[in-house]
Parts: sequence; structure tokens; C-alpha cells
Amino acid sequence: EPSSSHVVVQSPSVNNNANDDDLLANWITKQRRSNYNNTGNTDSPPSSSLSDLLSTPLNFTPGSLPLSQLSTLQHCHVDPQFYKNHLKGGIGQLSYSKKYNLAYILIPKSGSSTGRYMMKTEFDAVEPRGYKAVMEAMNADNIIAFVREPLSRFYSQYDEAYVRTAPWSNTQNPYYINPNNPQKTKKVHPFPFLYENLQSYQDYEDVFCPPSTRKNPNNRRECLFRPSQEDGTLAKRLDRFVQEYDGRDPYDVHLILQVPKLLSKNSDGTSVHITELYNTTNAENDWQLIAKKYIGQHAEFTKAGNGKKGGKVIEGRSYPRRFDKSLVSRETERRICLLALLDYCCLNFPLPSSCEEDVKGLSCTMDYDDERGAVRVQPGVFPDVARVNAF
Repeated sequence: EPSSSHVVVQSPSVNNNANDDDLLANWITKQRRSNYNNTGNTDSPPSSSLSDLLSTPLNFTPGSLPLSQLSTLQHCHVDPQFYKNHLKGGIGQLSYSKKYNLAYILIPKSGSSTGRYMMKTEFDAVEPRGYKAVMEAMNADNIIAFVREPLSRFYSQYDEAYVRTAPWSNTQNPYYINPNNPQKTKKVHPFPFLYENLQSYQDYEDVFCPPSTRKNPNNRRECLFRPSQEDGTLAKRLDRFVQEYDGRDPYDVHLILQVPKLLSKNSDGTSVHITELYNTTNAENDWQLIAKKYIGQHAEFTKAGNGKKGGKVIEGRSYPRRFDKSLVSRETERRICLLALLDYCCLNFPLPSSCEEDVKGLSCTMDYDDERGAVRVQPGVFPDVARVNAF
């Protein structure tokens, strides 16, 4: 679901390493020159190698790099200590088409339902199981992935995690509370206030879809796709969650950031070999491009279009937000940008308008790794510890 401040990033993003160093050197030189001028120094900054240009780290605004999203990702460094709980699961699940020598990395809440469906129906792909099968997929000549604007994705992540870890949800949920035996709960939910006075999904539904607002108070079907009618209760709980969540311990897989799902398993903080990186904003058109590239210019979504109204290829759940997004504070959105700063910095996403005014507090940093002989991009700041006294 695009936010009101959603920024469209050109897609596809195909890597072009040959020009990266020159682009970066020129861009860094301009940044350094601007800094010199702002300090009243009229001398030109030194122009030399990347290692010399980055002898001191350079802070910059998310989305301002002269690189594609894929090139930026391949310069990314992920702090293995701070993000260790995001890194535990390794790369995203894979879908692999041996026929077209094409692998797709699925990232939750970044068009993965559409990607899984398209790979299976149009590219005859399977999801490899076992080390040998996974390695064959990872050695494909062509590896693609889709990424999503982080603020928009966070809202979707939150809604998904909210329902999946609710005390009434008994499907693969360690926080499930059996009403007949509440003492046998496997784990205590880290944010129990999210479910205060809610004992079932129907109780939750009555908050975002009050019976008094339905055409038929006894009919819940209209609640499925109707915009939220909540009174601010759910939005306030989201506000509190964002302030208390430190971004380090995603208690549900859907809360994991995107970049860690694109990293190699050798724990050196670098990305896997990806040949094309796309944006979910343009998912339908991009899957058309992918099909024409690998299947041929004649490719049509005959399989995916079967039974789909208007021939749409988008697959997956597309429910409205259950909280009223218009009631979410700008302070909350700014902290979400901080929690997702790794994705903003390493995927070269511009900050949404609600976060732009806090550029100094939401900066990225670039330095030079002499050991690897490469530029490193990472967040310039990290979320503070949970603000437990915020409410």
C-alpha cells in the first residue's frame, strides 16, 4: 500500500559496476567541495582515489547517491552485532526456474506473494529445499528481487505481525494463549498492551469495523476490504509500539528488514550476487519486463491471467490498514524511518516527506574499507534503546 508520501524509484535497477567508482568519486568530490564552501574555505578539496576521498567518513541524505538501488546494496555494510537478530534467518526464501536459469529471492511484505505466484505459474519455478538444491538456485546466472519503500512496508509488516502473533491466533504462534489452559503459553508477547481488552479476532474486528458502522451489524463480510473505522485506539497502540520497539529484535519474521534478506551467508555484511533489483511500486510492469526478457518478447501472462479480473498479475492479500493511518503522528513516522534506516541507506530510498525535516537525525554514512578495498554504506545513526517511558 503506497503511503501518501510514497516515492517512486526507477525500476528495474540493474548493476553497472564499471561506472560506480567514477560516479562516486565525482559525487564525493562535490559533497566535499560543498562542505568546504559552507565552512568558508575557498580552497578546492583534494580530488584523488576513493580511499583518500573517504579518509574521513562522509554523511549523506538517504536516496541521494548517484547509484542504482542494486549498486548501493552491493556497497552496503550491515553491522553484525546490531542487526544480528535480523540476520539469523539468512537470505529470503527462494523460487528457482531451472528452465530459465532464473532465481527469485522472496522478501516478506515486498511483493513476495506476487513473486511466488508469477515464478510458479509463468516460469515453472519451484522453491528449493535442501542444501544442494538451494546452492543450485543461488548459482543461477540470473538472480532477482523486489524491494519496497520502507515506511509503506513497515505499516504492512506491523499489520501482519499484529495478527500472526495475537494471543488468539493458534497457527505457528509461540504467543498463542489457549483459553482452556493459559498457563501453557510458550512465550510471553513482548508488547502485550497491543491486545488490551481484545480476546478474539472478532473483538479486534469490532474496533476497526464497529457493528454500528456496518449496513448489517451481524454481517462481518463487509469488514474485510472496508477502510478502517477505528476511533484511534489502534493508531495509539501503533504509536506506542514504535516508540518502545528498538528495532533490534524482530519477534516475528515479517518485522525483519529487507537488506538482511539479501545478504550472503558468510556473515561479512555484504550482499549476495543479485543481477536485477526491482521496486514493488511497478510490480506489474516489471514482471512484464522480466517475462519478455527471459521467456521472450511474445510472453503473455496467460496462466496468471486465468480467472483474474482484468488479467491482473498481482497476487496476495491487499487489505486496507486496520489502524487509521491518518491518526499516526509524524513523530511516529520519523521513528519508523529511523528503525528502517538500514533499508533507506542501503537501498538508496529517499526519505518520505514526514521524515525529511529530520535529515540530520536520519543520515547515512560512507567510509572506505581498506581490507576489502571497497566503499561501505551504512546508517549514520542507530535506533536508541526502547523508549519504555514514552507512554
